[in-house]
Amino acid sequence: MGEKPLLDYHATSFSQGRMDFAWEELSEAECAQAYADWQAGKGLIGGDPRLRPGSDQLPEWGLERPFFRTLALDDRRGGNGARLRAELAGDRPLEVEIGFGRGDFLLDRAGRRPQTLLLGYETKTKATRLFLERIARFDRTNLWVSDDDCRFSLPRLVADGRADAVHILFPDPWWKPQHRVKRLFSPPFVDLLAAKLRAGGLLHFKSDVEAYGELVRYLVEGHGAFAPHDPAQAAIIGEFALTHREHWCRRHNRPVFAYYFVRR
Repeated sequence: MGEKPLLDYHATSFSQGRMDFAWEELSEAECAQAYADWQAGKGLIGGDPRLRPGSDQLPEWGLERPFFRTLALDDRRGGNGARLRAELAGDRPLEVEIGFGRGDFLLDRAGRRPQTLLLGYETKTKATRLFLERIARFDRTNLWVSDDDCRFSLPRLVADGRADAVHILFPDPWWKPQHRVKRLFSPPFVDLLAAKLRAGGLLHFKSDVEAYGELVRYLVEGHGAFAPHDPAQAAIIGEFALTHREHWCRRHNRPVFAYYFVRR
């Protein structure tokens, strides 16, 4: 029996989703509310981890594996936190993927860039556990993953100016108005990206919802830390594996909207 291939695209239950996503420029009051919600910890997927019992301990299945939770970095069992901190304190290039899903893009990128340290965030714990198995199978030693919400973790884990690239590929648009607080892109989130990316670093974003892409463009280009979207910066990414969502879009002739913003 041969080794299972790195990528195994298969039939999925993806739907096109609602394509009537609409947005308007934010008023001063809406911006202020976004910052207030951020400070209050509202919108974090899974809730605020500071309120969860046992959040300072790693689950048994994560010990001695490339897995972390931000509040459990001092859990000495398995030594996960100490190893990750040592990696981040080094001078290896750092890239982050937020919402890696099955992990196809991230696993492939770790193989193409063995000298780069990669962090992956996926709030679905089951998906994170499955991805840990793939990391072990393909012996990716430059890759760490977490089921933390990146909005909670990145400010506490990654030093300002440390990241060379952040990849955000096909995030949930959170269509309903009552769920908007969960939407990843907001003014304080763009502040966070600006803080963590080094000068010349890249924000790489994709969506199959054009209006959501334009909302992201409005928020990022309205922030003085980022240059306008420049398609030529796709060359920085180079060759890559499709996410499962992008593979589905291509199979069903759905457009994909890609944006590349360089940190000034």
